[in-house]
Amino acid sequence: MNNNIKKLLKVLNLLRTKKIVPIITPVYKDKLLYGRVALITGGSGGIGQAIADAFLASGCKVVIAGTRKEKLDQIKAKLANENVATIVINVADVKSLPDKVSEAVGIYGRIDILVNSAGTHHTHEFEDITEEEYDKIMDTNVKGTFFMCQTMIEYMKKNKIYGHILNVSSSSALRPAEGPYHLSKWAITGLTKGLARRYYKSGIVVNAIAPGQTATPMMDVDKDEDISNTYAFAGRYAMPEEIATLATLMVSSMGDMIVGDTYYMTGGSGVVTFEG
Repeated sequence: MNNNIKKLLKVLNLLRTKKIVPIITPVYKDKLLYGRVALITGGSGGIGQAIADAFLASGCKVVIAGTRKEKLDQIKAKLANENVATIVINVADVKSLPDKVSEAVGIYGRIDILVNSAGTHHTHEFEDITEEEYDKIMDTNVKGTFFMCQTMIEYMKKNKIYGHILNVSSSSALRPAEGPYHLSKWAITGLTKGLARRYYKSGIVVNAIAPGQTATPMMDVDKDEDISNTYAFAGRYAMPEEIATLATLMVSSMGDMIVGDTYYMTGGSGVVTFEG
């Protein structure tokens, strides 16, 4: 076979092969999520709200979900953006999720990104945790995340949407589990890996982001005040906006090769040291 025929066959082969072009660097930061729609559970919380704000700044339309309509209305007014909508969703009410997701889809016509940010924390030590407190945490953090993923993946597959799912975990997933909150975050790590392996070939990218101690109301810290934290390895709390910036990259086309991973933003706590 002469060289000309070899070259011709190579060209024909390239024409038959789907060209995959990775996006290495963003050209315009405000266009990183342009044309996409995100559903963010727990979007009225500190981290969820910061993620919503960052997504909007990147050209995304956002549906913020939470359990309290009054708080959602306040967040919508605060963001003051025509590309944000709200919906009441209790992720622990599993039977309602298919209808709620359909309602969310109906707002902008599609959902490309799911962020599972709904979560709750325990307030007692191991010896004093009740069954009710255990169930509340696991129902929201694990069961709610599991069935939101199930509902959204079914929707994405049915509508051939190549999307992203981002689970909000915690640095607690790195620590020995002595309470339901820690257990729930260990579960999120496993779920993220399992769903990523199962659905990546369907075009659905699943990952997790794991903040350390962050300046949010859950930590009783005002991010506009002093964020120093002597118990943290980095000497301060993380800012919600820092978490949101990484989240934006992870659900963009730049994050397509991050698969089944948990990205930690802990300032070293739980990674360099188990203290803090």
